[in-house]
Amino acid sequence: MPSQDRHLDLDPDQGSVGLVLAGLIATISLYLTGLGMAHSWLLLEVRAQLVADLAAIAAADTMTGIIAGIPCENAREIAAGNGASLDSCRIVSEVVSIRVGKQDLLFEVFASAEAVAMGAM
Repeated sequence: MPSQDRHLDLDPDQGSVGLVLAGLIATISLYLTGLGMAHSWLLLEVRAQLVADLAAIAAADTMTGIIAGIPCENAREIAAGNGASLDSCRIVSEVVSIRVGKQDLLFEVFASAEAVAMGAM
């Protein structure tokens, strides 16, 4: 009979360490997933701004005659070549205003840039 008494004296808290550990691992996993998604969004924002800057400079250089072609078409090609879409291209006097959009699996971001065509033809 001593074997039956031994089963009755089990501590009810025994095994709870596993549950606490599983909860801790789940919490850390959710935190790291959120951190990864925030990093992905921030990286996409920076890349979109870079593409907007490049497209605006290409359009401004086209206006000055450094690059052949039509300013907004060259900006569209630069945006498309970098994985973005040209949403708008405005030319007022010697100022080129560009807005591009860039999409990832989860996020879509937009960025704007302006460039001045110094000595436009």
